[in-house]
Amino acid sequence: MRSTARWFIKGTVFSKKYFSWLLKDNEHTQQKLQRYYPTEYEEILAFSDLEVDRYDILLFAYVGALFSFVGFFIADVLLLGIGYVYLGQLDVLTLMLFTICSLLVPILLMNLIASYPRTYARYLQIHSLGDIPEILSYLVMYLKLVPNLENSVKFAAAESSTTLASDLRKLVWDMEIRVYHGMNDALVRFAIRWGRWSEYFKRSLHLLRSSIQEREEASRIITLDRALDVSLEGTKETMNEFANRLHQPTVILYSIGIMIPLSLVAMLPAAGLVGVQITIIHVFLLYDLLLPLFVFMYTRKILLARPAAFHPSLIPADHPVLLQIKKRKRLAGAILVGILVMTPGIILVFFPFLLPRSSSNVIVDYIRDDAGLRSLFPMTLFFIWGVAMSVSVYCLTVYRPYKKVRDEIKAMENEFSDALYILGKRISEEKSPEESFAYAAQTLQGTRIAEVFSQTSYNLSALHTSLQDALYSSEYGSLRYVYSDRIRAILRLFVEGTKKSQRAVSASLIRIADHLKQLQGVESKITDMLFELTSTLRSTVMVFAPLIAGVTLSITTLISSILQSLQVQDSLEGLTGVPSMLSAAAGSFMTENIRPEYFVLVIGIYLIELVVLLTRFTNGLSEGDDTVSFMYTLGKTMPVSIMVFSVTVILGQYFFLQLVPQM
Repeated sequence: MRSTARWFIKGTVFSKKYFSWLLKDNEHTQQKLQRYYPTEYEEILAFSDLEVDRYDILLFAYVGALFSFVGFFIADVLLLGIGYVYLGQLDVLTLMLFTICSLLVPILLMNLIASYPRTYARYLQIHSLGDIPEILSYLVMYLKLVPNLENSVKFAAAESSTTLASDLRKLVWDMEIRVYHGMNDALVRFAIRWGRWSEYFKRSLHLLRSSIQEREEASRIITLDRALDVSLEGTKETMNEFANRLHQPTVILYSIGIMIPLSLVAMLPAAGLVGVQITIIHVFLLYDLLLPLFVFMYTRKILLARPAAFHPSLIPADHPVLLQIKKRKRLAGAILVGILVMTPGIILVFFPFLLPRSSSNVIVDYIRDDAGLRSLFPMTLFFIWGVAMSVSVYCLTVYRPYKKVRDEIKAMENEFSDALYILGKRISEEKSPEESFAYAAQTLQGTRIAEVFSQTSYNLSALHTSLQDALYSSEYGSLRYVYSDRIRAILRLFVEGTKKSQRAVSASLIRIADHLKQLQGVESKITDMLFELTSTLRSTVMVFAPLIAGVTLSITTLISSILQSLQVQDSLEGLTGVPSMLSAAAGSFMTENIRPEYFVLVIGIYLIELVVLLTRFTNGLSEGDDTVSFMYTLGKTMPVSIMVFSVTVILGQYFFLQLVPQM
């Protein structure tokens, strides 16, 4: 979403530079802007940090609609020309569908651009609320160690890289330039601002403030624990409400976006019975443009309402494993692989004359003849395989290393809570830090965090360095290749605590370990809430949708063959009545250039679009706005789905066509 914000700003600059003539900045335009964008819209623009004004937004919306209309007009002329050449006529339904697409898409695009700042601000609000557990955990952990409100806010703002942390850094800056009368006043204003969207965050912040006033240590700890509990319970409750509201939208998506369209495919050949002429252009516009557009808009609406919970760890661009990945080269390689896979289909569909007929070459004749290999194996499958292969190769070669790094970070964070507990217990026995790190490493031998602790112990004992340098030195620090913000922040707390009291820091480490376990438990519960829904959708997109598509396409081929055979029989015997109606349907269907292999191509494209959209939807529900997880999952899902589809089509055509001679 942040990358789209950059493109949005570039689009407004481009529109203002070259297309300002499209929307004159006069009194009429100002009235229109006031009607479309009320005064409170300025607050939305200020919150989103989009450096644009209302005139720029409306102008960009008009330019986007103009470009999309021109693009669709050119595509319409080309497709209508091709259709007229091959079909010899253009019916009213074709012209109507082209008109709807040419008007509907620009209008939708214009509304999307015009409402983008509001959508982006809502996105920032939701995702900032998802940062609450991490920010509060940092505040609570610091306050348990050192009861200083100002330093705890500075620590959370410095150690977190989340959206909410940037707002916290602005709060610190405003306090230092005397916008507020101290941190207490600043935190009250901060709580009021974010309390409009999250009541539990507001309550947690007030509990943090009140903990400073507690005179007894035990009461202060209880108040801080309560602040964190309120935050975690609020996060679970919000996600639970969202999960409960997902049932009806998912049923609508499953039926209208998947089941009904795929089931209707088998009925299209019989449309001629009621006088409806179906062409390949109709099927393409409906299945490859309008339906995917509906699925995209509907899933986007659901995902924008998803409350963020726990964001995945950020993967730095300077990670040693990722420096070797050149995305453009791998994209070019993936496209080349796809073209190579498509080559047989290109030759057999567009250039069949390159395979000359020969009475001595039975294999070539079998491949070329419609009654031969084409009757069992649609040649357009090569195009579907090529696209699917390109997508899968690019996603896996580029994002598998990212996924591996992400999994290592997550595994290390899961190990860290136990390691922290052991470290705290050992320090409470008045052991030195180097001995405590060595003991924890030995206890957790075989884990990645044990290697980090072992290196820390070595740095302390062999290099006689400080604890700060042993952990954070850019030359030999044990954390220089650890890319977890959570681990680095908590160990920084440990370093700060040792300066105060070793006994105090040991108790704090044990409490922090309990907090981490609590955070991990909430993350696990949120995942479990959505697992049933996401697993069903993943099974649908990998198996059931391609299976249904393959079976219905085979039935379509069967019906087409039956109607065609009846047409031939009727022409030979001169029959009248019902057979003539069936033959008319067959003529309407077959002469409109809808060969079974063209049907396979159009529905295959629809399936590829469905895999992309539903994978994005399921990953958005379970992982949030995580490009790495989405692209890696797409790379694994795409070949499985297309393989199920291809096998079903081939086997279905083989078995169903055995019934045709018996009719």
